[in-house]
Amino acid sequence: MIPARALLAFLLLTGSLHALAGSFDYYTLAVSLTPAYCDQNPKWRDSLQCRDRLPFTVHGLWPEKNQGRSPADCAGPGLLLDAAVEKKLHGVMPDAGLRQHEWKKHGRCSGLESGAYFSLLERTFQQLKWPAQMQPQGRDVLIERDVVLREFRRLNPGFPERGVVLRCEGRERPPLLGEVRVCLTPAGQPAECAASFKPNCPLAIKIRAR
Repeated sequence: MIPARALLAFLLLTGSLHALAGSFDYYTLAVSLTPAYCDQNPKWRDSLQCRDRLPFTVHGLWPEKNQGRSPADCAGPGLLLDAAVEKKLHGVMPDAGLRQHEWKKHGRCSGLESGAYFSLLERTFQQLKWPAQMQPQGRDVLIERDVVLREFRRLNPGFPERGVVLRCEGRERPPLLGEVRVCLTPAGQPAECAASFKPNCPLAIKIRAR
């Protein structure tokens, strides 16, 4: 029998310890602002989400740990979704390739079967309300970062100050708001982004119009 201390050392050495399905503290729901994402990533312009030009699409639902390395690439079954779940995902995460990637890298670490995991992803996204400033038509919007955060929290009461993360990208000045990340308990309630609170947007940001 391998001593417990030796087994722990082996798991730490190989990186296997962080990849235990169901071993996490909270989720990060990463939501892309699709127009900005598609303009900043030309190789994805032929994807369904870019062709549809929806205002928002879900990048992923990531299990996170409060401390240490978050789980990724856990062992588990392949992706299997029934027609009802597929239909709900069409307006949330329409690209099958992205679903496959997210299930392999993050979803299997949730400890849920794939249908339950993607149903949770779709449900938590649909429960969020989005500021009108984040859905401009025809012309880009220049806005203060803190105005967007205040309006998001007003529309979605319960999120702590460190429970919402804005991520900007690109070389434009002000930069484009590319992604909003919100943190949730395993049951889907607002939570603090204990280890994943990594905002990078300056005081002034730009929101790409559809």
